[in-house]
Amino acid sequence: MQRAARIPDDVKLVVPAESRHAVREHGPTVAIFVGTTAVAALGVATTWSVVWLVIGSLCLAGVVLELLLVRAQVSFGPLLAADGEHVWVRTGGFFSPRSVRLDWPEVTVVTLHLWHGRRGVTARYLSFDLTDEASAALAADPRLARRARRLTRTFGSPLAVAEQKARVLDDALRYLRDLAPEDVRFTQKT
Repeated sequence: MQRAARIPDDVKLVVPAESRHAVREHGPTVAIFVGTTAVAALGVATTWSVVWLVIGSLCLAGVVLELLLVRAQVSFGPLLAADGEHVWVRTGGFFSPRSVRLDWPEVTVVTLHLWHGRRGVTARYLSFDLTDEASAALAADPRLARRARRLTRTFGSPLAVAEQKARVLDDALRYLRDLAPEDVRFTQKT
């Protein structure tokens, strides 16, 4: 396991990030923050109250944070890539992308999950179970360890890639099967 700054986009399998989903997910929140900032600006202009200034400042900070989240989801490159020798998985990042490059012998199981949330919400994701040595290397890296622990608690695996379109992950799983060595197991859970 090696840390990688960016996932290559010129290998056999590439799962790109979907920009429309990120904009759809964060757009309403940005609009609310922008509207509230405008109302707060009017409040400051008419009443010169410190309360309106604080509200406006907090909402402006919210706009900046939401735009940084959209940037992190969209412009940090693909979510997943693979070839006959390696698998690259994006592991997050807020100011700069974080990814790992795994050699295929470090991957033991690739699972396609259907996660069930509250109020009937579902999501699909691919998880990667690793050898003990690769898991230890991931846990030893302070930049990746916290996210890996959180993903393991939530999804049962230290590395996971989620995608809204079901077909994207189905295709990715099929291509991963073709690229992976014989000893990597592939499963599906609902």
